[in-house]
Amino acid sequence: MYDSIITLIAETNTVDEYGDTTTVETERTIFAEVKSIGQTEFYQAQAVGLKPEIKFLIADFADYQNEKKLKYTPFGAMEEIYTVLRTYRTKNQLEIVCKRGID
Repeated sequence: MYDSIITLIAETNTVDEYGDTTTVETERTIFAEVKSIGQTEFYQAQAVGLKPEIKFLIADFADYQNEKKLKYTPFGAMEEIYTVLRTYRTKNQLEIVCKRGID
């Protein structure tokens, strides 16, 4: 059930007339299903230095445009920012595995 809202954050680097690079963030809100990381997946990721904490499932893979960050606010909690570790497509759905914080 896609009953949670996540905000995908795209970053675009632009160069102004003075040659300074500025990062502009663009946000898009979509519905997702929140899932937990499985035990096997968690330990396999730990073995290679990754720390997956949460998984989001979106109904249509076309809603994802290779964003590397997202925001999620669990019910009754504070907003958290996550870094995307990997994505996995199954038919039309897309699974987004994330870790808390920004690299």
